[in-house]
Amino acid sequence: MSTTADATTAGSGAFDRTGLLSLAAGHFVVDMVVGALPALLPLFVREYRLSDLAASMILGASLLASSAIQPVFGVVADRRAAPWLLYGGVAVGATAMAFTGLLGTYVAILGMVVVSGLGIAAYHPEAARVANRLSGGRPATGLAWFMVGGNAGFAAGPLVAAAAIPFLGVRSTVVLVVPGLAVAAWLVSRRLLLAVPVMHAAARAEAGASHVPGLSLLLVVTTLRTWSQFGVLALAPLLLTRERGLSDQAASLAVFAFSFAGAVGTVAGARLADRVGGRSMLMWTMPLAAPLVAGVAVSPTPLAIGCMAGAGLVLMASFSVTVAMGQEYLPGRLALAAGLMIGFGAIGSAPPGLALFGALADAAGRESALLALAALPVAGGLLALMLPAPRTAPA
Repeated sequence: MSTTADATTAGSGAFDRTGLLSLAAGHFVVDMVVGALPALLPLFVREYRLSDLAASMILGASLLASSAIQPVFGVVADRRAAPWLLYGGVAVGATAMAFTGLLGTYVAILGMVVVSGLGIAAYHPEAARVANRLSGGRPATGLAWFMVGGNAGFAAGPLVAAAAIPFLGVRSTVVLVVPGLAVAAWLVSRRLLLAVPVMHAAARAEAGASHVPGLSLLLVVTTLRTWSQFGVLALAPLLLTRERGLSDQAASLAVFAFSFAGAVGTVAGARLADRVGGRSMLMWTMPLAAPLVAGVAVSPTPLAIGCMAGAGLVLMASFSVTVAMGQEYLPGRLALAAGLMIGFGAIGSAPPGLALFGALADAAGRESALLALAALPVAGGLLALMLPAPRTAPA
């Protein structure tokens, strides 16, 4: 079977479930690697006697390398089909992180975290571009299949690390190489079917001009959602353990509930957006997160955990929707749009928000910071009113 024939099949108008599940499997692994790192940091601190600053730099280096460089890989992927970014990104991301527990020095750990982040960054734009073209005219739903793999992987990362740590200690990172190489091998076997051709010049002209103002406003809306998401993930476990007396294990389960509900919300939100449109979906659903985030701060502990799960469900409902809308605002640059929406909007924009609301929590208390955080989804919903109607890229 020729590459051209496979690419043509992959780029046809049918909803390709097999292809999308393959992309979701890769997304599961790369986000599992990211999700496992926070659970591994206490081991690195104890084993190598690191300061809190040094430990924070490990996590910061991972987030920066895996997010900031994504638009660059998006530019590469928009020029020519690059299935090697799929299997190569998964293999590099998982293998490099596996080495962090074996090298013995802080500099080596930091270097491997950066290499792992580059592999993760390489995977996302090309995978999101291919997912869009395999969606059969339903980009929000197709991207939701892809995104839910990442959400599930991010939730599974701490569980995988927690299961391995009692047996392997700091060397528990090696378990990451097993799913990494297995999924990379699967993607290699599917490389021809996932080699979806990029748009040629005529198709880009047919798709229309890029809508930069619309994309910029969408990035602002997405950033407000990201600050809400990571703010809850950072402050709620501290509130529940330090001020409400919840155990660390129970708080970890609350974080898992947030992430699992977010995975469910990703699929449900995409189906809603396919029916009513992404702009309407954002406008009506984002404000629903406000009382749930506030409920985490003011409710009794059992109800607060329920509010936390509900906030994950509502906030992450628009995850794939905003990526699909970004691709509609840049119809001829699908991978670049995905790199901007995922790399910057969904991940890279988090550190300033974490710093801002972390400082507010230090000054006024965690409950006050969470109540202030609840205003962000409302602001996002209001800004969504001003989003221009996007154009749909041609099949």
